[in-house]
Amino acid sequence: MAKKVVWFILSCLLVVALVLASCGPAEVEEEEEKEGAVPTKEEPQYGGTLRILTVYAGIDPLSWDQADIAWMHNHSASPYAEMLLTGNLQKGDRGTKEFIFTQQAWLPFEVCEGGPGLAESWEILSDQNIIRFHIRKGVYWQEKPGIMASRELTASDIVFSHNRTEASPKRIPLYYDWIDSWEAVDKYTVDIHYNEYCGNWGYRIGWGYYCMVSNPPELIENGDPADWEDVCGTGPFMLTDYVKGSSQTYTRNPNYWGTTIIDGREYDLPFVDTIIWPIMPDESTQVASLRTGKVDISESVRWIYGETLEDTNPDLLKWTWLTTSPLSVAMRMDTKPFTDIRVRQALSMAINREEMLASAVYGNQGVILSFPYAADWKLFTPIDELPETASMLFDYNPTKAKELLAEAGYPNGFQTNLVISSTGTTQTDIAAMLIDYWDAIDVECELKPYEYAHYLSVMTSREYDQMYQISTGNGNPFSVLRKTYLPEQTWNPALFDDDWLTDTWTEAMSETNLDSQNQMLKEMNVYVIEQCPYILLPVGNVLRYAWPWVKNYYGEHCAGAVCPGPIHSTIWIDEDMRTTMGY
Repeated sequence: MAKKVVWFILSCLLVVALVLASCGPAEVEEEEEKEGAVPTKEEPQYGGTLRILTVYAGIDPLSWDQADIAWMHNHSASPYAEMLLTGNLQKGDRGTKEFIFTQQAWLPFEVCEGGPGLAESWEILSDQNIIRFHIRKGVYWQEKPGIMASRELTASDIVFSHNRTEASPKRIPLYYDWIDSWEAVDKYTVDIHYNEYCGNWGYRIGWGYYCMVSNPPELIENGDPADWEDVCGTGPFMLTDYVKGSSQTYTRNPNYWGTTIIDGREYDLPFVDTIIWPIMPDESTQVASLRTGKVDISESVRWIYGETLEDTNPDLLKWTWLTTSPLSVAMRMDTKPFTDIRVRQALSMAINREEMLASAVYGNQGVILSFPYAADWKLFTPIDELPETASMLFDYNPTKAKELLAEAGYPNGFQTNLVISSTGTTQTDIAAMLIDYWDAIDVECELKPYEYAHYLSVMTSREYDQMYQISTGNGNPFSVLRKTYLPEQTWNPALFDDDWLTDTWTEAMSETNLDSQNQMLKEMNVYVIEQCPYILLPVGNVLRYAWPWVKNYYGEHCAGAVCPGPIHSTIWIDEDMRTTMGY
């Protein structure tokens, strides 16, 4: 009874709840609404300041140095640095509507064609084991007094930057093993020599994490790549201020090469003079800033604020998206009792997910299954199409759960513990529900809450001994299977190690036939759900808002892995409208 009271109290603490991207990216699937914003077709204006509460507005940049292999680097650097490949926004809602640019780390190759990446084009020379990039001409490094003068970007710069990242002692296992070397063939041509074809090479070196070309040789020689005052790139903005716990400020790069098409006409980018990303850990402060017009865009607002925002600010433009950093519970498969699949199945079947969705945490805003693959991916398999051995995991069946525990040798249940993040109340609220469900099948679970930095270090150092509640992004089909289910991967707190999965994943990576590759990817998604190394929890909706004076914005979030900079560079502000509306 006491646990039910705890659950009720925690579920009611919604006003002060804080939603943070707890480990990565947060990476987002768009579910368009009828009231979704359709920006007006008007003459763009230059100048002004754009204030954006990004998806990660609650946390400071983790590192300015890409070699630190911090997942958030792409996000922080995206206004001032660029990648070889970037999504072509004209293939989204502002153009052909082929793709929705809200997914955290997933860009099909065809979406990158014609995009504003540093590579104008690329080709696969399979007979030579080479991926060749043709680099844009007329792209210039930003001038950084004391560090470097502005000069043209060359193929050698790209080789230098990537070699430095790949040489990092923090590099992720398997991430770059397929690469033999980078070569600057000439001033505008880069060859990647590979020892084995990587079917996910776009993510690894093109548009994914740790792909920013942000370390010119002069920066390494004359400055500190970890110091925000020294960093530079070729992007539409320059990093000009950072105040820890307060804001990041980016100023227009007057020598930027990029353009955009609006109503058939080409315009130089960026439009605004300044972009400010406030850093606000407190969720209620974020909402108040949006409500009062102190920020122009808020990329991530919990559904509980939707009704009041519609009442107080009916002019706000709104989009709804399904978060791509869902929560799950990892069970250490090298430790009893979780070595037995029946125990893992029992803990999953003891959970009433429909009831969870109806709770104050979710408010019936979300879906039951959207991991490891996101629910709107073509490779996704819905619950009603899963085999019984997988679909049963989502059935609320405490009777069957107790039978499975008895079969596994635990007729009276067992004691366990669960590590959670205490930063914000979402994980705490959900954990309270889980404890109550498991208590009904005689599994007594102790919570171990830690603030985020400690919580993360507990996972990376494997200092937990039973279960770990993790939030991690879907990423893309290859990456989510690798990081969450392959052995020796940092983001595999279940310590899942399965020969069939590892062999099949490796085979799919080298498969050049897309149909065969997709079939293997689809099979692997079903298989890992069936093996139940993670208890998959409901995935909730999140809202995105912009004021009407924000122009040429279509609710996009990522033009590459957690990469909003190219999107923000295309936005302009109608200052007259802002003034007329009283802001």
